[in-house]
Amino acid sequence: LAPRPHQVCPTMSSFGRFAGVVAAGGLLCGTEAQVFVSSTVEQCPGSLQLTGYGNISLVATQWNMPSFPAGEVKTEGRLAMPNMWGRAYFADSCTQGTYDNEQYLALKLLGKKLIYTTDVSEAGCGCNAAMYLVSMKQSQEVSGCYDHYCDANSVCGVRCAEIDIQEANKYAWHSALHTAWDGNGEAGGLGGWVRDNRYSFTPQDYNPSPGARCVDTSLPYQVSVAFPTDSNGVLRGMEVTLSQAGKECDLHVNIHQYNADEGFAQLTQALADGMTPVISYWKSTDMLWLHGPGVGGGPR
Repeated sequence: LAPRPHQVCPTMSSFGRFAGVVAAGGLLCGTEAQVFVSSTVEQCPGSLQLTGYGNISLVATQWNMPSFPAGEVKTEGRLAMPNMWGRAYFADSCTQGTYDNEQYLALKLLGKKLIYTTDVSEAGCGCNAAMYLVSMKQSQEVSGCYDHYCDANSVCGVRCAEIDIQEANKYAWHSALHTAWDGNGEAGGLGGWVRDNRYSFTPQDYNPSPGARCVDTSLPYQVSVAFPTDSNGVLRGMEVTLSQAGKECDLHVNIHQYNADEGFAQLTQALADGMTPVISYWKSTDMLWLHGPGVGGGPR
């Protein structure tokens, strides 16, 4: 299927109001990477207040992929706004000219909850506004992006555990779990390919119009993600809730089974060690895995 006519993505997406951590049940190696390339990206674009944690710095990458320059990331009040191809990491501090994995946040969300507001109103088909967690503080390899970035698809040449809270545009939503060596992962949500080809909600529930039953994506809405544990402190899964003031229902994406990590041993350890929140905004002409109709019932 061809992408929708409004394939061109706007230059910016936004995240904000991080309500925080709420208690609920041939690569280069080394610890620092010197930025030796000329770039217009501001590496330290500002800071945000994460309720329940404190002040955090954003660290913007210079390279979206090896040899592919990144876009800018901006902050405004409590908003973090990545431009197209922008990607930024939550950190305890930011040092201009140096990328140090020890500065990245290791947010320990096992048994806890993270709440934030997102705005995907300008992100059409072919666009992906993402908020996710990766094990970057533990990543000793500098990577092909010179910033210690790692993920489950080895975008910059280094693999690590990845938890996608949000990969979204105004027509589709995915949440997914990935061990370091499982690029496909286990996904749920609306659009494209998800677990058992069963969507968590419908296009009537989630779309860019006032008539949307649960979430009108032309307006900001709240995202809550929880990582509940059993009596032994082992992860039971990921539970994502989308809500919007004035709407009659919430939307839920629950992933309680993951064949690549039976018993969630690997992701329990990753969450216990602490993971780095990342925001990014990118586009592709091949995004049907996210917003395609799948085997039926997805966005059209």
